Amino acid sequence: MISVGVDLASQSNDTAVAVIEWADGYSKAVKVVLGADDEMILDEAKSADVIGIGAPFGWPEPFFTFVSQNRVGLVDEPRRAASVSGRDEIMYRTTERRVRDWLGLKLMPSTSNMLGSTVLRCAGLQTRLAQAGVPVTRGEGGRVIEVYAPASLMAWGLHEPSYKSQSASRVRILEQIGRRLSLDLGEYQALCVDSDDATDALAAAMTARAVALGLWRMPVDDEERARAKTEGWICVPNGTVETLLGTQPSEPSERQ
Repeated sequence: MISVGVDLASQSNDTAVAVIEWADGYSKAVKVVLGADDEMILDEAKSADVIGIGAPFGWPEPFFTFVSQNRVGLVDEPRRAASVSGRDEIMYRTTERRVRDWLGLKLMPSTSNMLGSTVLRCAGLQTRLAQAGVPVTRGEGGRVIEVYAPASLMAWGLHEPSYKSQSASRVRILEQIGRRLSLDLGEYQALCVDSDDATDALAAAMTARAVALGLWRMPVDDEERARAKTEGWICVPNGTVETLLGTQPSEPSERQ
């Protein structure tokens, strides 16, 4: 099995891709690259069983409603935008609030101006993946999934608050992954130590594997499933990192 992880940024220079090969009780990084454009991502996705992309797949439904109302006139609930809880509901996707509830991890919302360019790039990439025969099904698992590396690392007990800024923290995370998962990073060890983007791409590829094995937190009811189909859904893994060495995906993907 091949899983691909993408730490997507607005620019290719800051975008990382990791490819992991999985076999019975064995895992190996066969590629980790920093500076990936859409063509590279598409090429890797075509030959992958599952690909995890670290970027929001959509925007909140209440945000669309609020903006649409404002565009044609006056909003229906003007006091809503003046309260913290009201703005929270407008700005944050259902999945972002769920991750906060599950892990105590506050995410930057997809409506943030700091994420705007990345979300736009991700929207274009989803369309190009579908056009290339790699189907995107939001909130249902499948071959293309949304991930958030810090959430995955926290769910596995691997997260360190300073890993984005301190290489020593990344070293400790990678040592745990190597020991607990027997993941062979080989020549890519140094890049993952030097770059938090590369580490995030690695975590994204690991999360993709978890989803292929059915080891993730799915939407729990019809409302969440409906929101996930339009807003996107962050796939947070269940179980320990060692469970990724399981032998068979719960629903083997159909390679295109």
